[in-house]
Parts: sequence; structure tokens; C-alpha cells
Amino acid sequence: MNDISKILEDELKKRRELNPHYSLRGFAKYLGTSPATLSQVISGKRSLGKKSTAKILDKLGLKPDLEIKLKKKRYKLTLDEQTFELISDWHYFAILNLSEVKGAKADPRWVASRLGITPEKANRAIALLKNLGVIEIYQDKSFKRIAPAIKTTDEVPSGAIRNFHQGLLKKAQLAIESVPINEREFRSITFAGNSQKMKKAKELIKQLKDLVEETMESGSKDQVFQFSIQLFPLTKGE
Repeated sequence: MNDISKILEDELKKRRELNPHYSLRGFAKYLGTSPATLSQVISGKRSLGKKSTAKILDKLGLKPDLEIKLKKKRYKLTLDEQTFELISDWHYFAILNLSEVKGAKADPRWVASRLGITPEKANRAIALLKNLGVIEIYQDKSFKRIAPAIKTTDEVPSGAIRNFHQGLLKKAQLAIESVPINEREFRSITFAGNSQKMKKAKELIKQLKDLVEETMESGSKDQVFQFSIQLFPLTKGE
């Protein structure tokens, strides 16, 4: 069963758990496809083209990641605010990605030493990520992420998301003083611009973010990085 069929099967199952009367026909109507096509895709008897797949994933709040290995696409999971609020501190996502670093151990002391946090905080975070089903821990204490890449909702005011970015800004301030200049990059420019182009600028920033991630993730991983871009008006509108 390919990725899209599994995604659709799980989504239909989840909707039926909330509403036992929810039908395949209703799901197909929501996705903008026919019940026959949807049934064949879920059963693995039919595949979808790139455009149809992208349309369905967008409808479900999922996006294909840029990194494609052996034609297996990874998808980004969109978290609701209540779930994201549980892991909105920066170190949760750092631990999640630390699992991909060579020699990573789900040992609170090891995690604490790599991230500069207390073992107690590391222990709580590891336990919560495991309970959420985001990571899996093995007998030798190695661990790996078992959930797809995580994203949050776009263009929606959120206290949890604000808390997440505020934490990262504080880490950035510390990095200016504590990280050698050859191991960091801060760029800034002040310019007069057209506020009507903000939507286009935000899309370009998203594309750049994905490109940097794709470049840095190739090869052996030995560190966890944070890449942030800031664009906001310094002046108030007329």
C-alpha cells in the first residue's frame, strides 16, 4: 500500500470514529473526487497523479516534503493547536531531530549535554514525545522519529506558536554571543518596500526554508540546526 492510500485510509477511519455514519461518498465529495476512484486508491488498485495527490494532500493539510528518497515521499503532519501546545518549547523539536544524529541516545543526560538543558527537562520531553507516538525508543536506548515532519497551521493566530518562536528568538540571541562566527549566519537588511508584496515575499521565504533544509539534510548528520528568517515592518501604516 503506497503512502497516499494509507493516508486516506487512516483519515477515513478517524472520521468514522468521530461519526459512525460518515460515508466514503461524503469523504470523496470533500476531497473533490469520485467514490469509485477513492475506493480504488485506498485499496491500492489505483494510483494518483502528482497534481491529484498534491490537491488531496493540501485539502487534508499535508504537504509533500522536498526530500525524496527512492521515490518514497515524506509528508508533513499538521498539528492542531492543543497538541502543538504540549511540545511548543524549542527543545522538543530539537530532541525530535536529534534522533537523526549519528550515535543519538534517548538518555536524558546525553540529550541534556547536547542541548544545554537539564536532565529533568530532557527526561520529561523524551517521555512526552514517546507518549505522543512521535518517537520510538529501542532496548539499546537508541531512538528515532516515527512521525512525518511536523508543521503548524498557517496564518492563524496561536499562543502556542508565538511561544515557540519566542523561545527560538531567545536562543538566537544567545547564539550571537556563544557560537563562533564561522558556525553561524545572521543576515539583516532594512529597506523601503511595497506592503502589497508581502504575500509573495512570504512564499519566497518558505521556498528558501525548504531549499536550505534539503541541502543541510543530505549526507551524514552530526548536529541539529535552527534556521529562522525574519521579515516584518518597522513602521506603522498610514
